[in-house]
Amino acid sequence: MSNPSSTILTESGTNELEIIEFHLEKVLPDGSTKTCYYGINVAKVREVIRVPDTTDYPNAQPHMIGVFSSREILTPLVDLAGWLGLKTKDNNKNKFVIVTDFNRMTNGFLIDSVSRIHRISWNDVESPSQFLEAGEQDCVVAVVRKESNLIMILDFEKIIADINPELSMEKYDIKKDKSIDLDRKMVSKRNGCTIMVVDDSAFIRSLIQDTLSSAGYNVIVAKDGGEAHEKLMTIAESAKADGVKATELIDAVVTDVEMPKMDGMHLVKRLRDSDSYAELPIVMFSSLMSDDNRAKALALGANDTITKPEIGRMVSMMDKYVFR
Repeated sequence: MSNPSSTILTESGTNELEIIEFHLEKVLPDGSTKTCYYGINVAKVREVIRVPDTTDYPNAQPHMIGVFSSREILTPLVDLAGWLGLKTKDNNKNKFVIVTDFNRMTNGFLIDSVSRIHRISWNDVESPSQFLEAGEQDCVVAVVRKESNLIMILDFEKIIADINPELSMEKYDIKKDKSIDLDRKMVSKRNGCTIMVVDDSAFIRSLIQDTLSSAGYNVIVAKDGGEAHEKLMTIAESAKADGVKATELIDAVVTDVEMPKMDGMHLVKRLRDSDSYAELPIVMFSSLMSDDNRAKALALGANDTITKPEIGRMVSMMDKYVFR
């Protein structure tokens, strides 16, 4: 399954996506196996290949099998089952590797088998239950029901950040960023503004919230586009009842692209179609922000876009649009 994402991109506001279903075979105490179902957005996948020859890497992070060359790019191979805490068979000859390409990074993830591509509506993608959503450490961002199976959509940004801490957005410290104005007057000015952060990853939501809050902004959050739209419509109704504009209560929105219930592209489209939020500053913050997707986001009405490693641009971009 080479180049599955070559002709499949996030479409403009259709609220649909395609996922690759793949499997890990968990070895049970009695020696039998149980199939565990997982998924990843096709747009994040470069190719699916047989397990390549790898080279050991000195002082590698836990669960990193080694490195291999993927189209002349040095690529780490991650034992996904090991990271998830699942015991699988050691024989890798019949296994596969999902090679991902997002956030300007290429990584390989060892899996047991790949099944098929499903085209689905984000309306059919469920947020994890409260039992599954364990906060920032949770690695499941969504669940899809297919043929009586539950397919867990994994938070690959979280996995990569855990395995490669030096590449994580957690390394960013706004207090050490000399380009950000943290003067008391500016922080006080931001205190009068509220930004909504929309992302299905609790890990990413927390990072964005901490960054904006440290600069002085008030932040409210939503875990998917559906929840964000409901909250924003409620704010619009309250504003109308009070005789003010909704944009006097909410100053900007930062949203991911791929989310359950309603994706970011569709959220932007819905907001731009409403009278209350036609002029609201909206920034899309996503690991899938290719040139093509940036063009689509801007065409739908987003003011700007950021690729997820660039969290250091977040505050200055908010300042630009909130205080224009």
